[in-house]
Amino acid sequence: MTLVLPMRQWMVTGAAIMWLATQSPAAAELPPQYTVWQAYAAIAALDEIPEKLGVVDRIERLDFGRFIARGGNCALDITVVREPSRGADGRPMPGPSRIARLDVGPKTCKPDM
Repeated sequence: MTLVLPMRQWMVTGAAIMWLATQSPAAAELPPQYTVWQAYAAIAALDEIPEKLGVVDRIERLDFGRFIARGGNCALDITVVREPSRGADGRPMPGPSRIARLDVGPKTCKPDM
């Protein structure tokens, strides 16, 4: 079965599709390596981590937005919360997200073996 529509109906259908496409919010995020490095920089600049943990041996990425900072046999779970770009009126706009806050969990330690 073939769909045969008059030219005018194709034009109306195409215009409707174009209008619907412009009504959805646009998003433009940076490549993942940039957002990950932004998160590492924000975590490294946070004073709360060495105050709770002491000397930091390493910072590991678990998955998108979740990290763990280790020092000796202790660790801190860190969550990086991002929010989308917003215009002056508060509406979402195209552009990269920004780091809104860092949530640092409690210090957990494993006993020495």
